Amino acid sequence: MHRRLSFRIAFCALSAFVLAACASHAAPPLPSALLTAPAANALPDAGPPACKGQKTSKNDASLTVTLSTKGGSLCIPAYGGFGGTIKYPGARPSVKLKLISSTKDYDHLPKLGQGSAIFYLQLAISGGTTFQSKVQAGGGLTAKTIVAGKPYTAYGQATISGFPIDFGPCYSVATKGKYGGVIGGIGTLLKGQIIPFAASGVIELYSGKQTRTKC
Repeated sequence: MHRRLSFRIAFCALSAFVLAACASHAAPPLPSALLTAPAANALPDAGPPACKGQKTSKNDASLTVTLSTKGGSLCIPAYGGFGGTIKYPGARPSVKLKLISSTKDYDHLPKLGQGSAIFYLQLAISGGTTFQSKVQAGGGLTAKTIVAGKPYTAYGQATISGFPIDFGPCYSVATKGKYGGVIGGIGTLLKGQIIPFAASGVIELYSGKQTRTKC
């Protein structure tokens, strides 16, 4: 009886020793931060890239360019997940244009469409010019929140010597692009526009088809 009890005690002691040895060589526990972190720590989807030379602030992003007499492509200052390019008609004479992107009406802009605009592109032209009647196809405003296959409407308004002049609106059905949906044809709003003096203006984008005129 005593020998059987002694053997059982020795066996238990040996088991405890082996378990302790295994525990001492086990991998250290993971930090709690890793245990509670999202799976794979995935980075957010990349948005459209910023324009070369753009300036970004709390409320907007801006860029100053020189318009070509032959027309071309303007980089839309990337802001709030929006960006891309706009094809524009030739401007004669060549003048400078400042573009300001924003997603909120922080500057008391006119309400040109129905509902709330999803994007504002303010324009400041340095001098008088005339936009030609032809514009190249391609380009467009892009963002993850723009839905491919859905229509969007662009409105424009210029202020010349204190007087507002509306141009547009026109609608475009968004296509699918690298950074989300793409609204093309916005630059067609400038076709044939005559700007006699330095002027400011804005192009506003709204969800839905709010006109029968296609961009």
